Amino acid sequence: MKQNMNKTAAIFSAILDLIINTGSVYLAILLLSNSARVFGKTSMVVSTVCAVCSVLIYFACDLYSSTVLERLHRVLFKLAGVQFFIVCSLLFVIVCIVPRRIEYYELLFVSALISYVALSFKKVLATKIAHGIRKSQKHRRTVLLVGNGHGAIEYSKQIKENPHYGYSVVGCISDRQTDELEWLGEYKELASVLESTNPDEVVIALSIREEPMIQEFIRICDNAGVRASIVPPIYRYFKAKCQVDMVGSLPLINTRDIPLDNPANAAMKRLMDIIISLIMIVFTSPIMLIAALGVRLSSKGPVIFKQKRVGKNNKIFTMYKFRSMKVNDQEETGWTVPEDPRKTPFGTFMRKTGIDELPQLFNVLFGSMSIVGPRPELPAFVEKYSKTVPLYKVKHQVKPGITGLAQIYGFRGDTSIEGRIEMDIKYIENWSLFNDIKILVVTPFKMFNRNEKYVK
Repeated sequence: MKQNMNKTAAIFSAILDLIINTGSVYLAILLLSNSARVFGKTSMVVSTVCAVCSVLIYFACDLYSSTVLERLHRVLFKLAGVQFFIVCSLLFVIVCIVPRRIEYYELLFVSALISYVALSFKKVLATKIAHGIRKSQKHRRTVLLVGNGHGAIEYSKQIKENPHYGYSVVGCISDRQTDELEWLGEYKELASVLESTNPDEVVIALSIREEPMIQEFIRICDNAGVRASIVPPIYRYFKAKCQVDMVGSLPLINTRDIPLDNPANAAMKRLMDIIISLIMIVFTSPIMLIAALGVRLSSKGPVIFKQKRVGKNNKIFTMYKFRSMKVNDQEETGWTVPEDPRKTPFGTFMRKTGIDELPQLFNVLFGSMSIVGPRPELPAFVEKYSKTVPLYKVKHQVKPGITGLAQIYGFRGDTSIEGRIEMDIKYIENWSLFNDIKILVVTPFKMFNRNEKYVK
């Protein structure tokens, strides 16, 4: 079953978005009549390049593979998040290159608004048309299930809950009947059932003990000219979007496909880390200067607290923070607890506001950390919990982050390790640029509403 937009439709949609983004800039220039004279051919070329880069970011955020599957409000929310990221990035460029030219700021915001409205209208229209076509009985593809185990029942459930997929299950054949699925006959009757129901597709969802029969069922489907798909009997072992590789003629299914293993995704995330860390370092530099002075005046010891943490691929790196405690002998082994006597008054303020973590922006800029990712742990904790918590070390397959999914759900400091790892793995397996942007947007609200027991 093809759930994503096909390649041709995705390319067509990207070309249309490129036209919309470029046209939005030109329209904004016409609307800003008082400033139009300052935009020459160079500005037009730069605007076109920005439009192309925007479309590439749309691809990285899966905007061309989700409109058929996701509900419309989620698609529009995802588009808004991506547009916000693009505007922030361009705003940083303008501040660095032409900081005193107000007309460029006007052009950016007006064109971004026009672009979002036009792109939203296009996506609403395209989604409504696609869903309408797929929901209509005339265009629905019929599916015959072979088998009635867990895989077949789950498949039927997903089809019923998502009518916009455009499929309907006519029934199943198996050697035993079940209340969940309409029974049409036994396995030996497959050929005759295919002839009587004439389905568009057959989905084979057998149990492990029935696996030897798959080859025969595929032969029967081929003879009838009906395409067959297979739900693997071991599908429940796949905890993420699985990927099929080929080793010669042998298919190899990865049980845990990590999106950031893709070089293009990793490069896009790294680019976002560099841009955001630079922006935040520039804009928070006065705060960091005041914080450094406050640490120096509040207690004896270094301004920057350096601590060894475990990063990607279990490599040790040095993480930087503003020192919020008095110098003590538990810096490498102890959790922070509420009313911790080691904390200085100024350090308590920094922890509540998150100011103490600002130096980690340099960790991000230099590549040992990411803006978003699982929080890095002390080596002593890694050694301890990797022996008792299942899947604990999966988090080390990506770079650690300043904030992350676990943190916005309240798993900070001395909280449930199992809950934190569950959130970390969920983030790793479902990574997308949009999810990173969403976590970044939510983080400030969680930061100012967090309870002290969650502070680390």
